[in-house]
Amino acid sequence: MPTAAVLGWPLEHTRSPELHQAAYRAAKLAGWRYLARPTRPEELPAVLDEVRAGALAGVNLTTPHKRAAVALLDELEPPAGELGAVNTVWRQGGAAAPAPARLLGGNTDVAGALWAMERQLGLAGPGWDGDGPALLLGTGGVALAAALAWARLAEGRRRQGLAAPPLAVAGRDGGRAAAVAAHAGPGASTVAWERAGDAVAEAAVLVQATTLTAGGAPVPGQDRLRRGARVLELNYGPSAQGLVLAARRAGVAAAADGLGMLCAQAAAAVTLIAGIQADLAAMATAVGLELPAQPVGRVAPA
Repeated sequence: MPTAAVLGWPLEHTRSPELHQAAYRAAKLAGWRYLARPTRPEELPAVLDEVRAGALAGVNLTTPHKRAAVALLDELEPPAGELGAVNTVWRQGGAAAPAPARLLGGNTDVAGALWAMERQLGLAGPGWDGDGPALLLGTGGVALAAALAWARLAEGRRRQGLAAPPLAVAGRDGGRAAAVAAHAGPGASTVAWERAGDAVAEAAVLVQATTLTAGGAPVPGQDRLRRGARVLELNYGPSAQGLVLAARRAGVAAAADGLGMLCAQAAAAVTLIAGIQADLAAMATAVGLELPAQPVGRVAPA
């Protein structure tokens, strides 16, 4: 029975099993199952050895394993090396490969963030004029993935002859903000945290990737959001809805929480581990996500 799992510590709440099992059902993968497996940091090497030996078909990684896993793998696929972080590990040759298999690592967070920007905020194509400041709040791993996704979004628009503003990054640590901005494409800059409230109020596009809202706290300036802005909150769940609700009250053009990014990155991870094209619609239904009205395509493991 092929088995995959999500590893994290602590792993108190995760929707990954719902998402992956929905993908397996939609693809009629008989016998496949997906587990939530709490894993202490010191246990990570042994669990990855289970993947190498074939006891697990692959794993997804969350806090605190994304960076620690890099040194334990045989090869990284882009953009994992650029990010220095891995969220998906699978066996070269697939679940049926002879043991011991080489372990490959990837990062589907970039694909998930890009999907959310393009599909949920409507930033792909001429429906968005590319005008006004773009701001990213946060300097952690999710913020880094969002910065790289912005660089890819902007490059794609430039190839189509469309505009995209440079991204500004705000965080409490200026050095870390600069490191994130370095991945965000040409013209990216930083904003001092003391100015974050004003920058939020001015932003035409706001991507929120700090941990503030995960615990229900507001972000600076969320009571002054710009009418017609586009707001992406990368946390999800009941406690993380404050910014989305504030955005809708302000009359923004689009607002979404992080459930879409979660679904999209999980769909790309299913493709890497199980070797199938995941049914994103089935996965979204499993967690109560309403997909955007426009056609939704395959989520590629970026």
